Amino acid sequence: MSNTAKRITSAVVLVTILSILIYLGSAPTIGFVLIVGVLAIDEIFCNLFKNDRWTPNYFISQAIFLAPTVYLNYLDNTVGLFTVVNNAAVLFNIMLLVYLFYINIEGDFLQKFTKKFPYIAGLMIVLPVASLTSLLHYEKWRLFLAVLLMVNFGMDTGAWFFGKNFGKHKLWKTVSPNKTIEGLIGGMITSGIIGGASWQFFFGTMSIQLFVFFSFLGLMSQVGDLVQSKIKRQAEVKDSSSLIPGHGGVYDRIDSLIFLAPFYALALKYFYFG
Repeated sequence: MSNTAKRITSAVVLVTILSILIYLGSAPTIGFVLIVGVLAIDEIFCNLFKNDRWTPNYFISQAIFLAPTVYLNYLDNTVGLFTVVNNAAVLFNIMLLVYLFYINIEGDFLQKFTKKFPYIAGLMIVLPVASLTSLLHYEKWRLFLAVLLMVNFGMDTGAWFFGKNFGKHKLWKTVSPNKTIEGLIGGMITSGIIGGASWQFFFGTMSIQLFVFFSFLGLMSQVGDLVQSKIKRQAEVKDSSSLIPGHGGVYDRIDSLIFLAPFYALALKYFYFG
C-alpha cells in the first residue's frame, strides 16, 4: 500500500471514530481525548525528549495531564476554572513562541532543558487539551468543535494546495524546509473562508472580523506546526512516532490543533458569550 493510500485510510478511520464519539456525546469524546493525550505525552517524553518510559518522571508527566483533565471534565467543570486554564494555555503558547523564535536550532537547549524538566511533556498537553475540552461543556459544543476542526483543516489543505502550486519562497528553511510563504498566506485565507462559511452555516452570522479571526487561527495552526517541527529537528527525528500509518504519531496529528485551541476557547468566552 502506498503512503498516500495509508494516509487516506488512516484519515477515514480516525474521522469515522471521532464522528461516532461526537454523536454519542461529550463524555465519550472526552474519554477519547484522554487516550490521545496519554499517547501524545508518551511520544513527547520518550521519542522527542529521549527519556525512558516507566520511570517516575514519566508517570509524573502523565499525572500532570490526567489529574487536572479528569477533574475539570468529570468532577468540577466550573466555567471559571476553564477560563483560568485557557489563560494559562495562551501564556504557555507565548513561551513556546519564545522557544521557536529565540532559541538556536543548532544548540542543545532542548536536550538540556528536557533532561532537567522532563515533565514539561505533561504541560505541553494538559493546558491546550483543557482548552479544547472546555468547548465540550457548552450547549452547542458540537458546532463549536466542528468550526474549530474546519479551520484547522482549512489551514492544512490551503497551505498544501497553495504551497504545492504557487510556493516559491521558503517560510523557514532551517525549521521546516517544505513550508512556503505562499502556502502560509493561502492557508490563512482558506481558514478564514472555511471558518467563516462554517460559522455562517451554523450560527447565521458572518463579518469581516470573523474572517480575520479565523485567518488568525489558521496562522496559529501553522505556528503550532512550526514549534513541533523545531522540536523534532532538535530531537533529530522525522515523526513523533509511527503509530498512525502514513501520518506519523499522535502528536504529529494534533500539534497545530492544540496550539490554536486556547485562542479559540478564549474568543468564545470573551466575545461570543461576553
